[in-house]
Amino acid sequence: MNRREFLQGMAALAALQTIPFAAQAAKLLPWSIGFDGVAEDLPPLAMRVQGQLPEECAGRLYRNGPARYQRGGRRYEHWFDPDGMVQAFDLSQQGVSHRGRFVRTTKLAQEEQEGRFLFRGAGTNFADELPSRNNEDGNVANINIQPLGGELLALWEAGSAHRIDPETLDTKGIKTFSDELKGVPFSAHPHLDERGDMWNIGSVPFGAKPMLVLYHLSAQGKLLNSRLHHLDFAGYMHDFVLTPRYLIALNSSAVLGDGPSFVGRIHWESSRASQLLIFDRNDLSLTATIEVPPTFVFHFGNGWEEGDTLNFTACEYADSSIVTDGMRRYARQESGPYHNDPELVRYAVSLRSRVARKQRLGVAMEFPSYDSHRPFEAQALLGAAGQNKSEANLASAVVRVDPQSGEQEGFDYGEGVIVEEPLYVPGAEGGYALHSYLDYANKRSGIAVLRAADLASGPVMTAEMDRVLPLGFHGCFLVT
Repeated sequence: MNRREFLQGMAALAALQTIPFAAQAAKLLPWSIGFDGVAEDLPPLAMRVQGQLPEECAGRLYRNGPARYQRGGRRYEHWFDPDGMVQAFDLSQQGVSHRGRFVRTTKLAQEEQEGRFLFRGAGTNFADELPSRNNEDGNVANINIQPLGGELLALWEAGSAHRIDPETLDTKGIKTFSDELKGVPFSAHPHLDERGDMWNIGSVPFGAKPMLVLYHLSAQGKLLNSRLHHLDFAGYMHDFVLTPRYLIALNSSAVLGDGPSFVGRIHWESSRASQLLIFDRNDLSLTATIEVPPTFVFHFGNGWEEGDTLNFTACEYADSSIVTDGMRRYARQESGPYHNDPELVRYAVSLRSRVARKQRLGVAMEFPSYDSHRPFEAQALLGAAGQNKSEANLASAVVRVDPQSGEQEGFDYGEGVIVEEPLYVPGAEGGYALHSYLDYANKRSGIAVLRAADLASGPVMTAEMDRVLPLGFHGCFLVT
């Protein structure tokens, strides 16, 4: 190589180094545009509609997820870390439109003023980060959005809920249920009972005595009861199960220990049994602790009872590599491996014998949803599937699974499309499945409606836009 070739090579390298890491990775991994993120609120944009919107699906789909990946030349390195953005899709016979607005957390306001990320994320550290005074300093409100008492709650995993205006998407401040519970974690997966009351957990895994907080709220958002329980060990908890008489939490074998960050402190202990913690809904007392083989679960389906047997479904992983490794590689827009496939299983827990039996249902599935108007019936679940066929281990299909018979049906969009959480919308002839998706092959985001009882026939309506949305987690659908 002569001097001229050397200088040309150095110039090319310098030019390459000025390109954001995300842009370089996206050329190699087309699906990674779902992790590019956005930097500003997204104004209303009309979407291109194909097909006919069912009358029952006229309303508003809200979604929440990590959106602000980069600021001041820095980038988050874990899917849990970026600031949350609430997305709203307005669906009517006149058309479909989209808008998005960041949740105005205290953290976001401080970092917008400074022009850089100030606090560590769940899985990202910065050399000159500020020390966190409390868990609200890191609250990014980026996992779920659910209605309560005429408002929406933008939910995180380790801090308070944020109140969101359903019409404007403006942030109205932190939701405080009582002075004693101010700042106590309120998880991202509350569940409603037959009356519309809300139940939730809050995991406090730090310190010498890890704890779990239980919440019972009225449909109007009034705190009816709460209780603190000490745990045998600090297992990672994300979701729980509600049945007519009980609340069931899983103290998993992904245990918080030493490490450089929250995610870095999660250690998979393959020799430690997981625990099903069964609490009485009447007074939130602990009724039973039942050991099960080591397992990791992000999301559960609904629960139902048959005599003294508690039944529920779970999307179960063989270990916690999805959160410690896979979600880091996604955010870094790197190639895999990402995780073991999540397998849908059904548990039958006998309160009399204190034994839990598990049945594998033979489908790789995540993001289970069901008809929340009948939460305690054995019913088919909707979910996002096809991870085992995808180059990114991200879902490409919508599936319906009967947890009793194991019967399943689905529709696969094929390579080039990533399916997000499908929600069940009640309606004629079995209702509908409503979900958002990323068509990364064509650099579009969209939503689709399918007949829940006939998924194999594909969407009856789609709406797309050239706007690419960051891949998110959870949401809700409200009739307007």
